[in-house]
Amino acid sequence: MDAMLPRMMEAAGVTEELKARDPMRWVGLMNTLKAQAEEIIQDELIYN
Repeated sequence: MDAMLPRMMEAAGVTEELKARDPMRWVGLMNTLKAQAEEIIQDELIYN
């Protein structure tokens, strides 16, 4: 999770500038990215 999330943030354009400019959008994107990362990890642990 710690290695995956920063790469996903970079790919999605989630930056500190976005956090300062539009905090609600940043929170929404972060929640989405965390949920995606958790799903990927759980899928790998359970099904592989």
